[in-house]
Amino acid sequence: MAVTIVNQREPKPNRGRGHSKALPRVDLNQPGRLRIGHLMAYYGLGHSTVYVHLEKGLIPAADGMVRGRQYWRTETIKNHLEK
Repeated sequence: MAVTIVNQREPKPNRGRGHSKALPRVDLNQPGRLRIGHLMAYYGLGHSTVYVHLEKGLIPAADGMVRGRQYWRTETIKNHLEK
């Protein structure tokens, strides 16, 4: 007797969306831009917790946005971490 699977869905294609991944730390003494993944690494927080801290003002607001993604200048985060 053969078993037939009915209504099995095909997996959705990965469109590059999802939670941020922690990114390697960059030198905060050099000018540059940081993304959410960098903040995760510097603050030792998970993806969702970074956003909670942003809402509560525990992490400085983003300096700008490019193509729908927030960024922070290295000097902004360096000054905040030194407090």
